[in-house]
Amino acid sequence: MSEINNNTVIISGTNRVITRGITTKTISDSDWTQYIVPIMDPLWSTDKDRLQTFKFWDDGTTESYTCNKTKFVRNHTTGEYFWKDYIFDEPNLSTAKDFVVKIREAFDAVLSVEIDDIDRRFKRVMRDETGLSLSRIKGWRDFFLATSDWTMLEDAPVTADEKLLWKDYRARIRALPDAFESGIKVLAKIDLPIDPLVYKKHYQPHNAGVAYLASDEQFIQFPPVSDKTAVAGYQNTLDLIMHEYVMLALRFSRPAPLYNVPSSSHLTDPVEVLIAQIEEDQKKLDEAKAAAGM
Repeated sequence: MSEINNNTVIISGTNRVITRGITTKTISDSDWTQYIVPIMDPLWSTDKDRLQTFKFWDDGTTESYTCNKTKFVRNHTTGEYFWKDYIFDEPNLSTAKDFVVKIREAFDAVLSVEIDDIDRRFKRVMRDETGLSLSRIKGWRDFFLATSDWTMLEDAPVTADEKLLWKDYRARIRALPDAFESGIKVLAKIDLPIDPLVYKKHYQPHNAGVAYLASDEQFIQFPPVSDKTAVAGYQNTLDLIMHEYVMLALRFSRPAPLYNVPSSSHLTDPVEVLIAQIEEDQKKLDEAKAAAGM
């Protein structure tokens, strides 16, 4: 069996999981019905002759495929029906390759729809909020925590002292919503700490002896004094930067036909989890507002 590369396609019909290159995804029932079933039916899978696994390998010199199916058959002796597993090798390699091309296109279509959905969800949460509301600040908090999670990994490329700085940074980020006191709906401004990378590369070389976050200069005020107008429909530039980061991370975590890009790194944090967290925070705030008659 060849190693998985960008040409690999593996389908688990039982679990509705598809691997395209180095990316593996569980396909939702609706997307499976809409995008995958029409390609598999009738040759590769039907209601009573189901595809279990399909694997296509291409190492650049040799191409091959294997397919396992299970069929609903009748025992002519007892008259009972049962599922019988078997190897399906009737299609020639050319037919299998045509199937692979269609599966890749369908897989990419599913991911495209998913990216558009996350894009829409992000914009709905961030653009609907005006000013420095609690919803916006919690969205920023979730974003900064998600994009610095990598620093807390055991094998993160940071020293013990640097990890302490990151812990301080993340503690301050978690505390951002604490700026809202009872009765305050929108903040006039908020100060965000620079992260340890910015401190080390841009601040410390010009300010020897000043500890991390020990000076007002190491905090960025939002909205900036110069940021008087909305940018591209967003209330401020930070929302725009967050959106661009999320979309870039999504695209880097999807199959790239020309590059063997890993599906996870500090650049490709699980943005789906981030968006879900922002939405969950927004839901709780909406419920609280409704309960308070706001």
